Amino acid sequence: MNPFPEEISSKILSKLPVKSVLRAKRWSRVTRDFIRDLTCNPTFVDEHMKFSTQRNPNLILTDTICGGEGNIRNSLYFVQDEEAPDQYSCHKVNLEIAEFQEFRVMGSCNGLICLVHPTKRYEICICNPCTGEHIKIPPPVSMEDIPGDIVVGFGVIPMTNKYKVLAIIDFPEPSDFIPLRQKVFVYTLGDTTWRFKDNTSVLRLGQSACKAFVNGALHWVSNARQIVSFDMATEELDIILRPQLELGSGSFSLRAFKGKLLILNTSFADRIEMWVMNDYRVVESWTHIFTINEQQIGRNIRNVEIVCFLEDWKVLMVYDHRALLRYNLRTASVSELSGIDGLPNRFDAVAHVGTLVSPLLRRDREM
Repeated sequence: MNPFPEEISSKILSKLPVKSVLRAKRWSRVTRDFIRDLTCNPTFVDEHMKFSTQRNPNLILTDTICGGEGNIRNSLYFVQDEEAPDQYSCHKVNLEIAEFQEFRVMGSCNGLICLVHPTKRYEICICNPCTGEHIKIPPPVSMEDIPGDIVVGFGVIPMTNKYKVLAIIDFPEPSDFIPLRQKVFVYTLGDTTWRFKDNTSVLRLGQSACKAFVNGALHWVSNARQIVSFDMATEELDIILRPQLELGSGSFSLRAFKGKLLILNTSFADRIEMWVMNDYRVVESWTHIFTINEQQIGRNIRNVEIVCFLEDWKVLMVYDHRALLRYNLRTASVSELSGIDGLPNRFDAVAHVGTLVSPLLRRDREM
């Protein structure tokens, strides 16, 4: 039997990592039923998410396995900060989604991740890798429309908890004057169809995942080295002015840093510069805050990817798709996170917060 009143038990569970909450379901039939009811309660899920986002972010890793006859299979791994010095755990995610043995992670938001099939690019799935819940999104267009490249984004309106999928699709035109037409589609979880948004400009965003969800907006770097934003509430695409950067023939990438938009200037051969936008959309507020030099990392900086920022001015990095590094911005010291059981040999990584948020949203739960 539960030794605590339900209100106290709920408060305790809301402060635990998601893996601990799910493990507690196995203690007894009483705790299983109690936690099952809690995880269906939007108030508890929101409270648990609030505490989860205050901790250091975790990671979702993706590895690629090539099987016989050219078959490719991707696997997900959840790397969790155990909130102890230098201790991380890695668990393979048992994610069985029909027709999604191969995928790319295109975004992570409040514990939900957006998966896109790399060859069947209009097949999209939203899932919670911790709970295993998932939902397939209907294709935004028919293949009979002869669509071209697609960019997919995923985020939430913070004030309403409405989760949206964005699809920007290129349509080749048989014209030398207008060689490309671009359409924007938006899908809200809980709906059954996509909505078309008129787009008069053509913004080439490549195939990159969005790694900077800031101020309720998705952000990418365009092929023209502009910062492109999509506001989840207004559903408007816009350009955010960047600072005067020394780019040469190189470029930069974007991240979220303490709730602010951050530029990683990776155009140099020996260093990475960091610029933060202190006041959103105020170009004069861009400020250079740190430079990471190759000699401080002790590795080829071209093979270093900054994934996310931790407490105490520390940074998690992936080196050469095979090692996790932690770098202290203030002391310029680096350490490799070794001895993590279950870590795949090669992987890509995105920052992730483990939550109990369900992708199976219903309108009555969103209101």
